Amino acid sequence: MKKHLLALFAAAVAFCASANRMGCIADDAFIDRISTPETHDSATGESTKLDSFAHSPDLSLPDASESGIRAGNETLRHRISVSASLTSAYSYSVEWGFHYMVSPNFGIGGSVGYWKNYFEDGWASGDGWNIDEEDNKPSNIYLRPSFIVKTPSIGIKATRWSLFVEPSVMLNIPYQRVCIENVLHRHITRYEYISTHGGQWFAAELRIGISAKIDQLHATAGYLISNLDIYSQYRHLRYRGESFEQFYPVISSMQGAFISLSYEF
Repeated sequence: MKKHLLALFAAAVAFCASANRMGCIADDAFIDRISTPETHDSATGESTKLDSFAHSPDLSLPDASESGIRAGNETLRHRISVSASLTSAYSYSVEWGFHYMVSPNFGIGGSVGYWKNYFEDGWASGDGWNIDEEDNKPSNIYLRPSFIVKTPSIGIKATRWSLFVEPSVMLNIPYQRVCIENVLHRHITRYEYISTHGGQWFAAELRIGISAKIDQLHATAGYLISNLDIYSQYRHLRYRGESFEQFYPVISSMQGAFISLSYEF
């Protein structure tokens, strides 16, 4: 029985490989059942015997996808990234992100990050007390939902270049706690802690840059602007009846530069 089945299968293969290849396809078969939405030898670039008339596609799978070719019916949907920034408010940030790419040029997602002030622009102190030196530099952990928009890319050798825009909102933890040092004759006699839930925790941010892509790896650098006031929560602190508002400046907006590395899969 097995021999008969093998013989029947071999005959069917030989028949389909013959000149009458369409003979084994039913007359009422739908076209989407017999065609494959892909290119032959995708991303190989290897010449054929008729290379004066035809050539295998040499685009990488990500480039083919961006151009509208669904090689192997595969679309890169996931984008992970790591980013860093420096701002005019003497702060830096580091974050990790994920975006779902609805299309090659549009994605929805967000980042989780940490920012910190690295240069003091104020000092809370009074009669016999002052804020701890480390706590005098505000910091926070944040969630930054965003969406990515990229222009169609331009290829220069192995690199594809595009403009990059990322509007977002920054959601900080609405809580700050600092240490107060009680001082007598320049000696610390006691530590106390004060906290607040007040101040700005929500901010808008816009990033604009240039993105370079090689295969599935993206490198992006550019300019950012935000209305985050890094001292806002500190100005809502009070100690011994004194408001910290007098010690820290109001920052209505800040600008800076960012760099990001991302990978699509």
